[in-house]
Amino acid sequence: MMNQKNKIPWWASKYPFPPDKKKPMLIRQENEIYFSYGKGNDIVTCEIFISTDNILLSAMTIPPGQSFQPPDIHTGDEMYYILKGIASVYNPETGQIIDAAVDSVVFIPANCWHLIYNFSEEDTYLCAVLEGQPWSPEAISWVEKAELKPVGYKN
Repeated sequence: MMNQKNKIPWWASKYPFPPDKKKPMLIRQENEIYFSYGKGNDIVTCEIFISTDNILLSAMTIPPGQSFQPPDIHTGDEMYYILKGIASVYNPETGQIIDAAVDSVVFIPANCWHLIYNFSEEDTYLCAVLEGQPWSPEAISWVEKAELKPVGYKN
């Protein structure tokens, strides 16, 4: 699934078509790409609907008590639209936490470290829209070296 040379997934910036063959199309459930993302005990389920050279559209399910690990960083702006549950969006560089409930949108600027915790009792389900290519080889290298930091949370 990964291109071993630069460790970027085969579909990144090429789904549903390579950049030079883009055209309008209906994305059906059978066209989605499913994969797991995470590190250690924190594994989340992701669905990729679109990944072109200009945009990534995906969805993510984070089970109760889980997070996506390691922290992530992108070269473009990203938005999370919370469809179910509560997402605690954490910036490990600054310590900032934003709690977002259903129908909330969280904006994450380009080059900002982030990860999402689910401290609730139900699944958190969100839609992610990312500007530009999801990862550069440099960003993949940064993420691979990221240290996981435990977070204590008081409501």
